[in-house]
Amino acid sequence: MANGPGNQKRRATVGDPTFAENMISVIRGLFMEEVLNANASILVAQVRQADASHKIDTTHHLLRGKHFNGPSRVVYLGDVSKALLAQLSQPETPVFHEGPGYNEQRWKMKTTSSGLTIDIHSTAYWGWGLLTSGYLNIITLEGPLNERARLVLDMTSSLGQSPWEMAHPNSAEKWLKRSYPSLDLKHNEQRWKALLQAGRSNLNEAIERMKGQIDTVWSEEVDEASEWRTIIDDDLHMARQALAEDNAPGVERALARMEASLIQMKNDPEATYIEAPRTVVSDGSDRFSDGKVKPAKTVELTQALSAEDEVPFVDLTRPQPTDEEE
Repeated sequence: MANGPGNQKRRATVGDPTFAENMISVIRGLFMEEVLNANASILVAQVRQADASHKIDTTHHLLRGKHFNGPSRVVYLGDVSKALLAQLSQPETPVFHEGPGYNEQRWKMKTTSSGLTIDIHSTAYWGWGLLTSGYLNIITLEGPLNERARLVLDMTSSLGQSPWEMAHPNSAEKWLKRSYPSLDLKHNEQRWKALLQAGRSNLNEAIERMKGQIDTVWSEEVDEASEWRTIIDDDLHMARQALAEDNAPGVERALARMEASLIQMKNDPEATYIEAPRTVVSDGSDRFSDGKVKPAKTVELTQALSAEDEVPFVDLTRPQPTDEEE
């Protein structure tokens, strides 16, 4: 019974690579659903660099550049916050609902962009905040999951480091237990990675959709089919390479090129050609004195000048006589 054909067939099915890939995808999806909240994400990031590159408008509590001349105070944003704000597609001016005091790196800020609401809290967790490495940012993202995932992917890629890796992990763990009892460093890392994976999955789906459209309309009967195939395959390779590097803008540029190639490949120039109308020039006789319009007459233009309109030829190559010679 153990070696019967039915069991052999079952083992072959379970061992099939497609089955294994599907199971991995299902497990990954269940993991992401468990880790990711449908409406909001709370992330903790390590700050590694900070400088006096911004100010807070003390009148309106708005974030300003360092050259702002109105009533203001210096604020240290840090590399994480600056990277996040730089990746927002349609940002509103950030508002501080808790401005910095004597410590320019302790603050709370809020902004919106498209469908996202972003809260950032900068605070110290180690060394009384005397060094930049003793600060972290608590980031709260509210909005659609795909927008949160894309923002995290772009921000992490621009940072060039893993923001969930703490410079002082033991102190960070103790701080989280006091301030966020339901969150620890391991769970925080899982949230970051789940959002990153969601962002990559969205880009990969966009690539596969474009590939499916190309395969649907592709035909060897297309003019210069081999050239089009080479161009599209190159852009498809570039899109996948950009995805492997977490370069979302690079993926979008490659997809845009593929879409343009697809449109040109499908387009029939002869079918859309419309002959330009003949040029009609009015001599003014198509309008009566009372303002009524009558059918216009076509006035033929000639490029030849009439005899009386000929322009006299002047040879400027010969030297002209001066007054002294005369």
